[in-house]
Amino acid sequence: MLASLHWTDCVIYCASVCAVVLYRQVTYQLKILTTAVLSVIMLRKQLTGLQWVSLVLLFIGVAAVNVQATSTPAFVANKALEGVSPAEIITARPKPAVVQRPFVGFIAVVTACCLSGFAGVYFEKILKSTPQSIYVRNIQLGVVGMVLGLGAVYVTDREKVAAHGFFFGYDIAVWSVIMLHAFGGIVIAVVVKYADNILKGFASSAAIIISCVVSMYIFDFELSTLFVIGATLVIIATYMYSKFAPKPVLLPSKEPVSSLSNSSYPKLTTPEQYPSVKVI
Repeated sequence: MLASLHWTDCVIYCASVCAVVLYRQVTYQLKILTTAVLSVIMLRKQLTGLQWVSLVLLFIGVAAVNVQATSTPAFVANKALEGVSPAEIITARPKPAVVQRPFVGFIAVVTACCLSGFAGVYFEKILKSTPQSIYVRNIQLGVVGMVLGLGAVYVTDREKVAAHGFFFGYDIAVWSVIMLHAFGGIVIAVVVKYADNILKGFASSAAIIISCVVSMYIFDFELSTLFVIGATLVIIATYMYSKFAPKPVLLPSKEPVSSLSNSSYPKLTTPEQYPSVKVI
């Protein structure tokens, strides 16, 4: 699972270099569908037809929201400040910093979706099939992640750490973000153990929408028609997935033998009550 997470980060970096950011953000939402497929294969999870439809709607809705969230109006604003006419702004395109290869980026994003879905489903399988608690599993993953993180710090920033110390620049805001991430990791583990990865995907999608709505009041984020459509699709998909869940199959219960106690047959509790049999 840790290897899958590590290769996921590497593949996402490759996708960021080779593909346009907007296309990468949209295509990466395929992890919702890959997680569902792997849950059916690895965990034998049953999904109804309407639940599959809700997952497709969720993918479209989250992709639309990410299109709104990753749009770059700064390019248009800078051109307007330079005195460029609106027609030239529309036809102008920012020059890419590197040569991009969309096909390679697409393959990298799809691979990242598969690896991310596999890591999440395998983590769910471990949590639900082993007796260890959530906290023990988080400590195990945290220790391995800490070793890898310290190795990365030593390779890239060992001179800066030696000069200024490891906790240089750690203020209240940084510690608050660290605590929020730690608490979020525990909450995610609880969701995966007592629910599943698919519901976690729905929660993450709702979190994206809530973040964008909060950004309206904090960062003057402007909503577009595409965002409203995407948010509506996410809400509809969430309702459909919970409404049309497969009903549990109830096996017919057999009438217990103790129910005969209310019958008309006489009760025989002691040997004296049994009728004597005379053998001839």
